[in-house]
Amino acid sequence: MKLSLGLAPFFLLALGACTSLAPYGGIMAQPGAGSAPAPGGASTQEPSSPAAGTPVAATPSTGGSAQPSAPSSVSVTIKSSCSKTVKVFYGDKPKFGSGTYSSASSNSRQSHSFRPGDQFWIVDDKENGVANVQVGADSREIEISGSCTQLALR
Repeated sequence: MKLSLGLAPFFLLALGACTSLAPYGGIMAQPGAGSAPAPGGASTQEPSSPAAGTPVAATPSTGGSAQPSAPSSVSVTIKSSCSKTVKVFYGDKPKFGSGTYSSASSNSRQSHSFRPGDQFWIVDDKENGVANVQVGADSREIEISGSCTQLALR
């Protein structure tokens, strides 16, 4: 590759400018940034820490200590200890709200994915709510009692 002499001073100036930015080089160009991950999903990029005297951008603070966020979905086992098939409703208000009607067979187990705050209901033949529970982030099981009219949340 041939360089014309007219551009040589520019390249030398640019090279000199890059070396004088050594403390900021870690911020400007990270090794491996934007490159494809290594085979097997492992990262080849090593964590970097800013050099002494390098300005570090502040991250916004919420004012309190960082708390883990609640999961966006929770898998809950619905266990029916009832001796007959029971009508159930997944949603806010049976009969008046939006949601899904279904059933739970006698002495069965099934898994359902909820969001924290979702409601689960036992409903009667006229779709009126009989009992309900609200699923939380730590909920793992809902049991329909042997009386077929009560729910237990664990």
